[in-house]
Amino acid sequence: MVDYKKYSRQLRRNQTDAEKKIWWHIRNRQINGIKFHRQYVIEPYICDFVARDIDLIVEIDGGQHSENTYDNKRTGFLESKGYKVIRYWNNDVLNNIEGLVDDLMQNIETLTPALSLKGEGALLNLKKDFPALYNRDFAYLDTASSAQKPQCVIDAMTHVMSDHYANIHRGLYNNSQKTTQAYEDVRVKIQTFINAPSKNEIVYTRNTTEAINLVAQSWGRTYLNTGDEVILTEMEHHANIVPWQLLRDQIGIVLKIIPVLDNGELDYDAYTKLLSPKTKFISVVHTSNSLGTINDVTRIIKTARDYNPDIKIMIDGSQAVVHGHTDVQAMDCDFFCFTGHKLYGPSGVGVLWGREDILNAMPPYQGGGDMIETVTFDKTTYQNAPARFEAGTPSIVDVIGLGAAVDYVSDIGMDKIMAHENALMGEVLSGLNGVNIVARPDHAAPVLSFTMDNMHHSDIAMVLNQCGVAVRTGHHCCMPLMQRFGIDGTVRVSFGLYNDMDDVTRFLNGMEKVKKLLG
Repeated sequence: MVDYKKYSRQLRRNQTDAEKKIWWHIRNRQINGIKFHRQYVIEPYICDFVARDIDLIVEIDGGQHSENTYDNKRTGFLESKGYKVIRYWNNDVLNNIEGLVDDLMQNIETLTPALSLKGEGALLNLKKDFPALYNRDFAYLDTASSAQKPQCVIDAMTHVMSDHYANIHRGLYNNSQKTTQAYEDVRVKIQTFINAPSKNEIVYTRNTTEAINLVAQSWGRTYLNTGDEVILTEMEHHANIVPWQLLRDQIGIVLKIIPVLDNGELDYDAYTKLLSPKTKFISVVHTSNSLGTINDVTRIIKTARDYNPDIKIMIDGSQAVVHGHTDVQAMDCDFFCFTGHKLYGPSGVGVLWGREDILNAMPPYQGGGDMIETVTFDKTTYQNAPARFEAGTPSIVDVIGLGAAVDYVSDIGMDKIMAHENALMGEVLSGLNGVNIVARPDHAAPVLSFTMDNMHHSDIAMVLNQCGVAVRTGHHCCMPLMQRFGIDGTVRVSFGLYNDMDDVTRFLNGMEKVKKLLG
């Protein structure tokens, strides 16, 4: 069996002179704003250059294939999949590149009207960007747990490992300088993505969990005392509960909890009453990973600021950054964190944003290389943020992959992503019956939790799996919230930008099979 992905990577590293020449123009000129991907797999073929937004394939041929066999067979197959195939000869590329590019631009112009279908409120067509999903009889409805990765993220990570990988910051040779620049450039991308005032406020972590632990152990252990109060919500992920419990056991802080109403929203009146002169820190989730509730964090923050402007506030944005715009300055929080693997990036990398003055007043969370200014056996001095919180060799390749993911969603537009996902969820809600939806608020992300009478959530998920539908079951790392609603778990459906109406149909058909088999 041919390993197409492995073979395509080999082809990327061994392009012909003609392929290199046209790739330079396609990549650097971004002809008509259209992005191409090279050596892209559409089994059983590997295509030279593919523009997936407009279903265009460009092949560079040298005449080595028989005109009436391989080439025609390949073109016929690709056209049957809805692609337009353009073929150029090696000599034309090498001797007349400008004329060829002009021809390519004209072809692109005839296809770009299709892009208007991707306007605001229209459904997107992005599954082709995701090799794990494209041309698969499979509906992946578990993005709230971890998102699939687009080819551009895979390519970015592969490129750094195959082209210029080296350790960063102190190497004076070319590979180290190039990798360092790519790594640090991602801070600027994230700064823009969340509208942070400075790139120095972007701290790389392993994930949201580590970001919250960092704040609890660095800021919390330094500035909180016995009896000081920290406010959480009843819908928090365990990652925003356990670190504060650990701190409570260490120094004796008091945890106070904002309750959740029957409709899945926070009880804001109860929250106001929880505030007291002992309230020193508030840490809340922006969007619930289990219910989809989008909390009014602006209201939460303003209420705290009005009561006592010295209260520090952290927002867990792991689900929020995936589905809409994030503006930490408009929010007026002190800390904000999210994880890469939910944002179509790799696992093992996350982000903590904090106000620069606060970060520089916090002691390091871990010690080691890269976060120091000087070290003697008597004393160590530390760099300012972000370096003081990034001890040791970081996840270099993963950070660069996260940067590619941020570019990807930014290029599409968060408004378009949000409209697309909400449209799909609307179709599910209108077609789903016979289930008990758990606390569906009016203002929610494309995440839905439900139970069914006399059926265990695991059994439901196993039947859906037989139908080619992937959903998440259990307590979703929100055991206190499950206890609040008197259940031990739910079936959770969550959408990403790559889902489409075929996925909705497959899920709804799967639910009919669930009723027949388990009802």
